[in-house]
Amino acid sequence: MSWRRWCEPGHPAQLVLGFSIWSIWFIAMYAGLSVVCQLAAPAPADSAGNWLNYTLWGLTLVVLALLLLLAWRGWRYCRSGQNGSGTPRFIGYVSTVLYLMAALATLVGGLPVLVLPPCI
Repeated sequence: MSWRRWCEPGHPAQLVLGFSIWSIWFIAMYAGLSVVCQLAAPAPADSAGNWLNYTLWGLTLVVLALLLLLAWRGWRYCRSGQNGSGTPRFIGYVSTVLYLMAALATLVGGLPVLVLPPCI
């Protein structure tokens, strides 16, 4: 079984990929925040404008862009007339919605780094 087949928008693996990416982001973001706050905390006077918050926001934007790209790819797959109306097309539609929900969860989870100091 080739990896190329797993990457197709109509493959069932697409149904879990969005929230798998989100969960890896969530763990990396908050575990990284905890470790950095323990080892090299930014100065408390910096408030929300410090290198740690900017790094976390950058990570959030990268993951958000990836999820939106995958959603767009799934939507394009569903709108093309080449795949008929069977199970792969249904999986494409559902995975597109799941990618968008994971992107929204990423955005909502990442917004606090813009306004809150990281290490309290």
